[in-house]
Formats: sequence, structure tokens, C-alpha cells
Amino acid sequence: MLVEDDTAIRELTEDVLSESGYNLTAVGDAEAAVAALCSAGSFDLLISDIRLPGMNGCELARHAMTRDPALRVLLMTGYAGQLAGDPESLPRHIPVLRKPFTLRELLESVHATI
Repeated sequence: MLVEDDTAIRELTEDVLSESGYNLTAVGDAEAAVAALCSAGSFDLLISDIRLPGMNGCELARHAMTRDPALRVLLMTGYAGQLAGDPESLPRHIPVLRKPFTLRELLESVHATI
């Protein structure tokens, strides 16, 4: 699942991952992601921007991992400073992909996380 509120980034990321053989659900906010998590069987990977309207990506990751402890998470951020949403409460093994990233960096991060 891909959660990104910026439509252009979401669509480009979705296209790149789809063309690379990944089957994904892409949504624009955490609330839609929670709904998809509740209605779908399971996901292998949650890719989420940290800064989202409403529930942020760190909160979403905590919620998703509570529902499915085996779920892998990759967070993205365009902020070089402190991460939003109290990342200290997230497991340290969750990778963070810094924006702007290249398409190669995206694919390498997804592959390494899965």
C-alpha cells in the first residue's frame, strides 16, 4: 500500500512500482489507508509519507503494525530535520526514504524493505 497526499508523487510512485511488477493500492491519506487495511486481507508493505493531513505516517505505521505485526513499513519524508509524529515510538528497523529520491533509490528501498 502506498500512502501519499501529493497527487503527482503518488501517481509517479504508483506507476514506477506497478511497472516494476508490484501490485499496490494507492491512497491519499491515512484515513483511506486505515479503511483499506480493514477491508483488505493483508499487505506485504506499507509505504507512507510521514507528513500527512490528519493522522501522520508514524501514527499510521504504529496502527498498521498493531493490526499486522509482520507488515513491513517504509516511510518517506521531504523534511531533513526531525521527523514528524514521534518517530522514537517506532521500531528502529523502519527505513526512511528521504525526498527527493530517484526512481532507482525508491526501487532499491522497496526491494530492501520487502
